[in-house]
Amino acid sequence: MRNRICLMWMLLTAGLVILPCIGEPPAEQVLTPAPENSFSIVVIPDTQMYHGQDTKRTPKSTEPVTNAIFESHVRWIAENRQTQRIAFVSHVGDIVDRNNDTQWTVARKWMDLLHGKVPYGLCPGNHDMTHSGDSSLFQKYFGAERFKDFDWYGGSYSGDPKHPGHSGNNADSYQLFSAEGLDFVILHLECNAPNGVLKWADTILRKYPDRIA
Repeated sequence: MRNRICLMWMLLTAGLVILPCIGEPPAEQVLTPAPENSFSIVVIPDTQMYHGQDTKRTPKSTEPVTNAIFESHVRWIAENRQTQRIAFVSHVGDIVDRNNDTQWTVARKWMDLLHGKVPYGLCPGNHDMTHSGDSSLFQKYFGAERFKDFDWYGGSYSGDPKHPGHSGNNADSYQLFSAEGLDFVILHLECNAPNGVLKWADTILRKYPDRIA
């Protein structure tokens, strides 16, 4: 209960920033700078808004694949990181709309704008894996090796050696960060996480009982 109360307090005082899938907001909707002794957690929703060759929205296009929505999200975060006192960024999945190298390359390009600047985590949605749950391409572009040198990166589920494309190599991960005297552990779990992943997640929560989860 203490953690739930603290989390509610954090959301009310610091604000949970969810970026809408729109262009520039009207002037009166622009956020004022976050006050001192506060912080923000930014949640990036589905970024499966790709345009160009072989995308769902423009399948007959011959143009290079782009994602203006994704770009605007991460540029806003990078540009407002200090004024909004952004302590953590969470991408909640469906990073791509078609699970192919072209879209993953674009996704990696835009997330690189945040890399090394602010703690963040991602989790694979159903668009980010095959129907069988293979998230190999997510792991290729956002695997554990990419994060291992950051002190806020807790680690990831090891997966099943017999099925290396399923659940391992950062497909399920956790991050640790602190802001304004509050300590957090954040879990990023794949869509339809199997029982082994859920058991692992339980061990992480038990390992950090004094952190807000």
